[in-house]
Order: sequence, then C-alpha cells, then structure tokens
Amino acid sequence: MAYSTIPAVLAALVSTARGVLPESVSVYDGQPDRDPSDECVVIGFTGNPLEAAVEDTRTVEEITRERDRERYEVTNLASSWLGQETDLQAVRLRAFSFVDAVAAALAQDQTLGGVCMRARVSVVGLAQMQTNRGAEATIMFTVAVDAFTGRS
Repeated sequence: MAYSTIPAVLAALVSTARGVLPESVSVYDGQPDRDPSDECVVIGFTGNPLEAAVEDTRTVEEITRERDRERYEVTNLASSWLGQETDLQAVRLRAFSFVDAVAAALAQDQTLGGVCMRARVSVVGLAQMQTNRGAEATIMFTVAVDAFTGRS
C-alpha cells in the first residue's frame, strides 16, 4: 500500500467521473495529452502544467506511532462548449451539470470505495466567455479529501 492516499484517490475520482458522466464527456486523468474535447472533465489538473494540482498537509493526530492524518485538495476542471452556441446560460448549465454529477456521486460514497475517510466538492469557480467559436464555460472545482496515510 502506498504511504499517501493521493494516487488511490486520483484513480477513484477518475473512475467516479467516468461512471457518472455521459459518454460524450471526455474524462482525463491529469493534463490531457492532446487537445481536450469540447466537453470534458480533467481530474488533478489546474490548467497550468507547472502548478500543483494537489497539495497535501500531514499531521500527527495523537502522540503515537499511528498513521498520519492527511488533508489535501485536488483541483479539477470541467468545460463545456456547444459549437457555435452563443447562449452562455446553456453552456454554463451544461458545465455545472458535470460538476454536480461528480458532487452527487461523492455524496453517495464519500470514502471513494474506502480509499479515504471523506471526499467532497468544496470550492467551485466559474470562468465563462464568448469566443469566435461560440460560448464556453470552464469550472475549476476542488475536491477536499480527509484521510489517514497508509503507514502501518
């Protein structure tokens, strides 16, 4: 078992997103290796390849040799572009539906199948714009995670 829960949580978030989003929405594990599709969710990526997508804080909960408490946030992106559609509300609602689907799945299983104590969407930020391709909405959303490390 890995010391940190981060690798397992990232894998579980990718699996969760793929399981709840429509097939038309691409789900990427980290920075996409090609131009992302028009509708996508990117797990563990801020949009800047040089910026940390996960920051972990570890603490000792008691004066003991027990496992460390691990708290961190995973930054993710959800984006929607519907072709030449210029209605920002339609694109915005579509992007929010992706985040809402992930948040609802986390509410149903906050432990991500037992890999952490709790994971939930904690921060949501919206950027929306009209481009020469049409309206686009991108949401940066953070999943806050609380766990114990795997150290025995």
